[in-house]
Amino acid sequence: MINAVVAAIYNALKGDLTLMAALGGNAGNFYKVFHIVAPQDAALPYITYGLLTDIPMGVFGNLSAIEDATFWFNVFSTTGQKNLGELAGYLMDVLDDATLTITGYSHLVCAREFMGNILYDPEVGVFQIPLRYRIMVDKD
Repeated sequence: MINAVVAAIYNALKGDLTLMAALGGNAGNFYKVFHIVAPQDAALPYITYGLLTDIPMGVFGNLSAIEDATFWFNVFSTTGQKNLGELAGYLMDVLDDATLTITGYSHLVCAREFMGNILYDPEVGVFQIPLRYRIMVDKD
């Protein structure tokens, strides 16, 4: 289930031309969205994401029919707080109440639960903002 959700998130993010343009990517270059960690040489800005929790929820006919997962997202930029806020806004435009296409599952919920404070690492000059989303799916 998790691999299907990871793929659905990636496809939703890379499919948004506004977000890709803001990240400096394009239709042929989706390497601005990374699962878990960005490569050492990745050019900023970019987004990383990964699974935080996954809870199977049962129904009478199937004890693991519904999955309730949370995913973390981190947006990184060197341009400043304003740019970081804009990038986070584009991410939220894509994912807030999104209907994800998930192979083998019916989408139930994609809801933002949390957006953290902007973080800054003066040693490398990188700004970061964390977000968390809850995604619930029903097995077909």
